[in-house]
Amino acid sequence: MMITKMRERQIYELINSLIKDYAFLLSEEDRTTIDECLDEDGPYNKKSTLLEPIVAKIWDHELQSDQYAIISWNKNVNGPNRSLVTFATISQRDDLITFCDAQEGLEYAITYDSILGALAKDAATVIEDISRKNEFTIATINDKVINSYNGATRLITPKQLLDSSNNDYRSKHNELILDSKKICEIGQIKRSK
Repeated sequence: MMITKMRERQIYELINSLIKDYAFLLSEEDRTTIDECLDEDGPYNKKSTLLEPIVAKIWDHELQSDQYAIISWNKNVNGPNRSLVTFATISQRDDLITFCDAQEGLEYAITYDSILGALAKDAATVIEDISRKNEFTIATINDKVINSYNGATRLITPKQLLDSSNNDYRSKHNELILDSKKICEIGQIKRSK
């Protein structure tokens, strides 16, 4: 699927989630903005700019509820390099989703500003040299680009991430790609086998 079509679909799915899952949080101004994005065939960047403050408000509300756990899992004995970007899952606290059946990881406190991108399935994210900047680039940090070849986006709600009905992968991912400078470690998580 072309990235342009994917981004259009993501906006449509975001709007559905905002209306269905978060109507109680939407102000009249938010509803007007959403209607404008629905009625307009404008470019993705314009819609993204209009919708991002609404998405940020949703994330702020959800993260303050303390019902979610944000965990970066250790796939190997040694944890991954988390110096630039941290890959994590978002889960309900009472139903932790691991990555690749990992048993140990680190829990983090985040804000919407921490999120570079997110996707309900594997985001296929690669950190590359700045010369590799392309339509799949979701962020630039220092002299590196963060490319999500499955199309991770910041325009997604926590409920969308937890909804696995459109996930054709065998495993759940609920993946978050986080800016390591904008997260705070809470502590270690160990699951029993």
